[in-house]
Amino acid sequence: MPDDELSAILTDSAIALYAVVDPTGIEVGMLELDFRKLPDCEIAYFGLVPELAGAGHGRWLMAQTMALAWRSGVERVWVHTCTLDHASALSFYRAQGFAAINREIETFPDPRIIGVLPREAAPQIPLLG
Repeated sequence: MPDDELSAILTDSAIALYAVVDPTGIEVGMLELDFRKLPDCEIAYFGLVPELAGAGHGRWLMAQTMALAWRSGVERVWVHTCTLDHASALSFYRAQGFAAINREIETFPDPRIIGVLPREAAPQIPLLG
């Protein structure tokens, strides 16, 4: 994403960004809520560092997320996930009460092949090409 597009998102008053900080002050996650298309709120980014996976922290963050997302004027909270997310992302979102409403096939150049990421990045995703 070009810097000017990213800057426009980060400075938009309808975007809410939150850092997840541990008790020692270390940032261990991030949450981005997009209120630009009310009455919908999109969970645009939801993530914790891999070391916290499987310990219940995701459920805690989702509870915080829902408390922040369901503000006045919001009628739907939704999230878009894909195979590039954590392997458990879809089952996690379903366990949190979300329901799949659509399935699409999206394609884009593999960032490992075009040199944006090292070839050994994301070993769980086959490298074709």
